Parts: sequence; structure tokens; C-alpha cells
Amino acid sequence: MAETRKPTTRALTNMAFAFKQSGTLLAAIELDLFSKVSQGAHTIAELGEALALPPSVADKLVTACAALGLLEKRENAYYNSAEADRYLVRGSPRFYGDFLLFQARSEYDTWKDMTAALRRPVSPTSLYHTMMQDPEIARGITVAGYNSSIAAGRKLAREFDFSSYSLFLDLGGGSGCYSIPACESHPGLQAIVFDFPNVIAVAEEFIAKAGLSDRITTRAGDFTVDELPRGADLVGVIGNLHAYSRDETESVIQRAFQAVEPGGSLIIIDYMLDNDRTGPLEAALRHFESAAYASKGWVKTPAEIAGFMKRAGAADIQAKDFIPGSLGMVTGKRPE
Repeated sequence: MAETRKPTTRALTNMAFAFKQSGTLLAAIELDLFSKVSQGAHTIAELGEALALPPSVADKLVTACAALGLLEKRENAYYNSAEADRYLVRGSPRFYGDFLLFQARSEYDTWKDMTAALRRPVSPTSLYHTMMQDPEIARGITVAGYNSSIAAGRKLAREFDFSSYSLFLDLGGGSGCYSIPACESHPGLQAIVFDFPNVIAVAEEFIAKAGLSDRITTRAGDFTVDELPRGADLVGVIGNLHAYSRDETESVIQRAFQAVEPGGSLIIIDYMLDNDRTGPLEAALRHFESAAYASKGWVKTPAEIAGFMKRAGAADIQAKDFIPGSLGMVTGKRPE
């Protein structure tokens, strides 16, 4: 007979006090701990001096980071973990710290009192639409989005066969974090990034920095209501449909599908719940998060997305994990 696991409070305690782990990570990023370690500060005395902290305080921060697996101790010296070295050293091309700071700081007050948030009536207006009207907020979100998603953009460029296409219409393309790697990796590809005006202003900076202004153009608009550019043989809606209700999502997919040239393809990548809607955790928390902001957003399943695409007229529909535990991908073709 299988041994019955005795219930304990450990998992509940970890959930309830996870904010302590968040606070440790964010403080370390703000103080630039991992950059200091990469630059040669390895002992408590060296780190205290580099961080302008008393040695006793530096010891407490470093001990907590070691316990979280962010630092590794070898004798009396500390070194970055592989993840910290790759993503948390400022100046690294994969630096992820600004995104973590921006998102965590902006969301904390809401998450600390979710009960009150759940009792607010659902807003008929999209919070994202509202925020994008403020140039400063739009810039912060778009830059953070580039930092958080450029690795996924590179992954898509490696794994999806863009070589079969000539024009990629990137709806809600944000910073260009998917269009830029796609065009870098496939010289015959051109792209259009379509997003709100304040987002496009930032995207154009990233596109110019990548030296791709001659191959990636931009169009300002709202893909839920505005006329979409024509002529694309590949249309993507990547990373934003979870912010919309099921009815809105089906409408967007219908519009996106009609923008695909016959014989072309539609690609959807987003947070997706398993078809039984019991996970994965990251997608489930994204689903719950919409309630925190009184949003009508809804995280869908691959089966739901595939159903929307089928009703739009797509053929050869295929669904798979893109980033397991986080993002799913559904593709379909528009018949000739």
C-alpha cells in the first residue's frame, strides 16, 4: 500500500510568507548585489563595502540570497548562481532585473489585499488600454516588456519557420521583441509592429537600435477596432489575449485571421491554462490577477483558442507548449 503523506503546514507557510522571498530578491536587485559579485566582490567585507552596507547587514542579505539559491558559497566567498549570473547582472544582454522591479513594485499594493480587489465591480474599460494613454506608463511597461520577452522572441525565431513567409504582421507587437529576432534571423522577412501610439514610439527606438528600421515598420492602432494592415502572409497575436474576455478574444482572432493572406498562417502565443483548467500555476495566477484589477481579462485554454481559430475558418490547427508551464502556442493556416 502507498504510504499516506502526513499533512504539514510547510506548504501553507511558504505560500503565506512568499513576500519575504520577493523582498529579498528585489532588494538584492536594487542594490545591484549580483553585479558587484560578478565584478569581484565575493566576501562579506568586500560586499559590504561595494553595497555601502555595514558588514552585519550585508551578511544578512547575502545569507538570505544564498538560502534562495541566488548565490553559492565556496569556503568564505560567494558567487552568483547560473540564473543570477545570466539574468541579474546589470549590463548583461539578458538582464531581467528592471522588469522584475517594475512589475513587482507596481503590483504589490494590489496583491497584498486581494479580498478588497475581488469585491470591486468588473470594469468595462480595459486597464491596459487606459494605461497606454499615459506616455510615461506606456514607456515603462514597453521597456520592461522588452527585457522580459526578448529571450522568448529569440526562442520563437529559432523554433518557428519564418523562412516560409515574407511579411509578419505583429499585432499588439509592443517593443518589437518578437519581430526583431525574427527579422535578425531571417534576412528575407519584413515585419509590421501594430500597437498603441505611445507603445509604437518606444518600439521604434528598439527597432532602430537593432538596425532594422528598413525592414520593420510600425502602425499605430487598436487591434480590437481599427483597420489592420493588409498583405501579411503571417499574422501573430503574441502575449496579450489574456487581457481580453473570451468574446473579445474570439473577435480579435476573427479580425487577425481576415488580415492573413490566403495560404498564410496565424500564430497565437499567450498564457494558456491546461484544458482541464487546473494549472499550470503561472497561467492560473495570471487568470486570477485579472480579478485584482477588476478586469474582464480571461486566460484561455489551447482548446478554446483552437476553437476560435476553427470558427474563423483556419485549417491545419496545431497546439503545443511554447514555454512549458507558462506560454502555449496555437497555429493555423488560411486556406487558399
